[in-house]
Amino acid sequence: MSSSTESGGIRWSRRSWLRLAATAVVSSAYAAPAQADLRSLLPADQSARDASLHTLLGTIRTIVRHRDTASLCALMAADFKVEFDVGKGPDVFRRQWHPETSTSLVWPVLNRLLALGGTFYSDSIFALPYVYTRFPLDLDRLSYVVATGQVPMHAESNPAAPRIGVLNNAIVPLATPLQPPAMLVQVPFVGVQHPEHGVCYVAGSDVYSPAGHRAFFEKRQGRWRWISLAAPTLATPPALLESEA
Repeated sequence: MSSSTESGGIRWSRRSWLRLAATAVVSSAYAAPAQADLRSLLPADQSARDASLHTLLGTIRTIVRHRDTASLCALMAADFKVEFDVGKGPDVFRRQWHPETSTSLVWPVLNRLLALGGTFYSDSIFALPYVYTRFPLDLDRLSYVVATGQVPMHAESNPAAPRIGVLNNAIVPLATPLQPPAMLVQVPFVGVQHPEHGVCYVAGSDVYSPAGHRAFFEKRQGRWRWISLAAPTLATPPALLESEA
């Protein structure tokens, strides 16, 4: 499959998206070990660098808060990517997510993404969340989660269980690796393997997976467009990338 270029914008092929995923963190920086041999990944949100992008994201936040499906789909580019292997466009998005239903997971997924903030790849490409864009390339994305602040650890998967420590924006290994697509919005607690405390538990709402859903935005002909909401459906995208080379 080849990619095509349109005036003022880029249409990404499946290979291009995988290549971007595999190289997303080449230029990113993460903190040195600071807490019991765990690396840290500090929050980052560069959206305010571009006023029109910042406004668009604010509009999406309002739409998500009101669960306004029609307004949400109206913001999508015609070639909006819905997952990696599903298809493109607002109609496909509706069939995939069923946003009109009360049980649709797209709303909590978007709410979480928009709360985290993201970073620029270039003047015309922006992605959410920073957990994905700045995750270290040498770590397996399905085997770690990132604490998105000061996250308490519990001895058991119960909010009433004793707290045994705090993860401060830490990249922490999972007790059991995730399976793609990684989605934690319905998971009350996640088991992690702490180097000092062993297996302990953190709230699913307090961590995010670098293999979870990410959203991309592209500036086309001077206007920012929302071009994707997708999570990897394969455990090892870099291996697939090599096989397609």
